[in-house]
Amino acid sequence: QKSRKAEKQNSRSQQTATATATETETATSHSTHNKTNLKSIAVQLIMDLMLMLKCKHRVVKFASAGAALLLLQARDSSGFSLTSNRCIVPCVSFPLSRTINLSRRIPTTTLLSNRILDAVDLDHEPCLAGDNVVASCDIITAESTINEVQTIQPSGGTQSKLSAATNLGKCICGAGSFALPHVYLKEGVLGGTLAMMVCAFLAMRTMQSINRSRFLAVEDEPNILPPASYVELAEMALGEGASKVVFTLTLAASLGVCSTYIVFIGQTLASLSSDALSNNIVHSLAPNIDETTWEITTAATVLPLSLVRNYGIFAFTSALGVTAVLGGIFVTLAYGVLVDPGGGIVDALSAVSQLKMWPDSFSDAFGGSFGTIAYLFCINFLTFPVINSMQDAKRDYDGAISSAVAVIWTVNAIFAIICLGFYGEATEDLVLQNLDNGPYLSALKILLCVDLLFTFPVVFSSGRQILENLVLNENQNSEDDDTTSLALSRTAITGGAVATCFGLSQVGGFGVVANLVGGVAQGTLAFIIPPAIAVALSRRKGGGDFDASEIPQFLIGGFGVAVVSSVTYFTLAESFS
Repeated sequence: QKSRKAEKQNSRSQQTATATATETETATSHSTHNKTNLKSIAVQLIMDLMLMLKCKHRVVKFASAGAALLLLQARDSSGFSLTSNRCIVPCVSFPLSRTINLSRRIPTTTLLSNRILDAVDLDHEPCLAGDNVVASCDIITAESTINEVQTIQPSGGTQSKLSAATNLGKCICGAGSFALPHVYLKEGVLGGTLAMMVCAFLAMRTMQSINRSRFLAVEDEPNILPPASYVELAEMALGEGASKVVFTLTLAASLGVCSTYIVFIGQTLASLSSDALSNNIVHSLAPNIDETTWEITTAATVLPLSLVRNYGIFAFTSALGVTAVLGGIFVTLAYGVLVDPGGGIVDALSAVSQLKMWPDSFSDAFGGSFGTIAYLFCINFLTFPVINSMQDAKRDYDGAISSAVAVIWTVNAIFAIICLGFYGEATEDLVLQNLDNGPYLSALKILLCVDLLFTFPVVFSSGRQILENLVLNENQNSEDDDTTSLALSRTAITGGAVATCFGLSQVGGFGVVANLVGGVAQGTLAFIIPPAIAVALSRRKGGGDFDASEIPQFLIGGFGVAVVSSVTYFTLAESFS
């Protein structure tokens, strides 16, 4: 009995000790939880402050990146987690911005506990808007990785479907719109309409295909983010060789677009300089200067601008570009209706019925015009920044690009047909040259030239950085000391690239250069590479077997080969004949 009493007392003592320990542990847990809540609140306040930053200056961006890293380190060391697993740090998406991304691409397929992201990607290329460039803002992701393997979800941006469609429309509509009336003169009214419809539709379809391919490329690897660039997608789907081809074509497209700016400025200022009757300001200051001299002057002017690496000073070009292009289209139509030839839109449309409906030859259809249409609509190599900036690109991008293409196609088709009715066989390579050079019209032309002059270094920056990375073997995101040798090397590379742009500008007028750039570089990136990627991913998913869904891709690819080869041959033949 004494032994049983002793066992009961021991059991009670153990129960009491256990209860006391449980209470103590509970109290400690509550205390820790309270501390965690306090830390979470503090972190949220810090993140809210980061949300207010506009990421305009490098100091702010490095501070944001440093704060994010400290927060991640604190999380892993102290055991608390952020109140949200995604910290969005918005940048100024219009007109210029840069972004910070802590997990754009992760080399391993999983993130384990007690491990933070060890690479900070500071994008030094600007987010661009207007005139064949676009705005984009990425996000910082801080995925929770406490004591378990986490699946990384594709990060999104902040742009809505409407905002993305607007940015895509800005990419399409630019200086090339003023060359479309001459395209219709070459193609014929019905031929030009059909050519622009086919090009716009296929460009839209291939851009939608690119977006779908991004997700198909990582469909079997849920821990890998979709590719964030055209080069990366090509490498994942087709291999390193194809990625180098895309890399080279992107460089060619960048420099080619810049060369069309030189031609546009040269032709426009030459027409003003030679017009003694209007007594415009250009003729008063620099009378009778030929086009080549103006192009040399333009190249010499953009060279020092292209050496500038603080793109914030060019922020005004976005709004200026949209104003200049829309103003140019409106003023051209108003001038034709009210001044020359006058008579209104009805008379212009009546005159259209008297013009040819179809091209006279195959060379006119491709060598003189189709590439210019591709120059406008084939913006496949520019679409990734818009995709990366969307809230839900997988769901909304297809609708955004279809809306943008439909609106821009309608506006440009109407503009081209009416202008062709105004000027008929006298339609110039750039329809602006059909306008006189009075005070207001000359001011508009000068505004367009100024816009392109300051847009040049922004568009040129991507091609320049490709060359620097290739020649100097620099890390794109590094900020090494600017030694004299490095500065001279960069200057030489920039000078050589600007000289290349000038050389391309001597191939012919604006329409010829735009036709060559659009038909070759942009045409390949729009009509050949996307179908090849789609077929490769389809074969990978189907175990290498042919699928009937690949037939449209083969047809688009065949069309692309025909367009690229025809435009190249006939344009060069026409230029050197």
